[in-house]
Amino acid sequence: MSKREIAARILDNSLVRGFWRAGGRFRKGLRILAYHRVLDYAPTSFPFDEAVISASPDEFYQQMKFVKQHFEVISFADLYECEKAGRQWPNRALIVTFDDGYRDNYTNAFPVLNAFNIPATIFLVTGHIGQTKLFWWDAVAYCIKHTKLLAKNFPQISSQTLSLVKASDKQFAIHLILGWIKHVPDKVSRKFLERLPDELKVEMPDDLGAGVHLSWDEVREMSKQKIEFGSHTVTHPILANISEAQLEREIVESKKTIEQELGKEILSLAYPVGRKSKFNQLAQKLAANHGFRYAVSYEEGVVFQKEFDPFAMPRVHVETEYSKSLFRANLMFPHLILGGERWPHLALEYQEAMKLSASGMTQES
Repeated sequence: MSKREIAARILDNSLVRGFWRAGGRFRKGLRILAYHRVLDYAPTSFPFDEAVISASPDEFYQQMKFVKQHFEVISFADLYECEKAGRQWPNRALIVTFDDGYRDNYTNAFPVLNAFNIPATIFLVTGHIGQTKLFWWDAVAYCIKHTKLLAKNFPQISSQTLSLVKASDKQFAIHLILGWIKHVPDKVSRKFLERLPDELKVEMPDDLGAGVHLSWDEVREMSKQKIEFGSHTVTHPILANISEAQLEREIVESKKTIEQELGKEILSLAYPVGRKSKFNQLAQKLAANHGFRYAVSYEEGVVFQKEFDPFAMPRVHVETEYSKSLFRANLMFPHLILGGERWPHLALEYQEAMKLSASGMTQES
């Protein structure tokens, strides 16, 4: 069990939650939840990349129930109105976001969001909306999972021949290939992806991705009911790995497409992959110059109103392997669970919370 999980379980009790609700300073900071897919799946038969599944529908329901009870959920539009009016953000502000534009955001997440009257933002990869072409990470996972080869050498990736016999071997290969793609120039990765099905002797039907992505009709329907949409580029390249001209096209065209489809201004952008090394100052500058008000990364953290960069906002990840306790602790005590050294001015509150937790309370289910 990880240290984060141990700490989360210690903190997951009603007395600590009461302490948290009463502690104004401790609740400060905007949490931006980062989801991808909300889906039930069978690990042995799921054909694509399960690493982007953030929660099952049941887990998502419980998570949103907790969010509704403990936070004031706002949108980027609400945030912008606060900024324009010079108002303080809510003490317990939280934004729910989804990356990519998978259709299960509509079929599985949207009904739950509606049930709790929770707004959310979905960042769309516009080149895939209404299309059947798989995202590149899903295409890699499909090829590796469906190859009949028992081993394969990718000399540009590893000097070792990769075993493809067991499911665990294939998961390792997927992880290795995706990691390599994120570090090489876009032209190199595109050529690799084009050749991969032939290299692995896998047939990929043209309609393989049918029903995987949102349609524009579904986007328009959600847009009428508390769901904002933002840009996640046109093709989901690693922005640090592409030319300046392509970078501008990815940012400008995605925003223009969504605004044309919805007839609304688009305020927010999510950088693909989104770690610090995967976008750069040029991407931030272009986002600002082309009318975005906010851009989110995939770095973990909380946003504080007096000291934040609107074009590099961190988020709180949601992963399918997270326990209920870890989900709650990440939101209530991100300063402790995600790295307390980043917010030393709140150290006293952390100590008080841990003292309460150590006072003999039993963890709740």
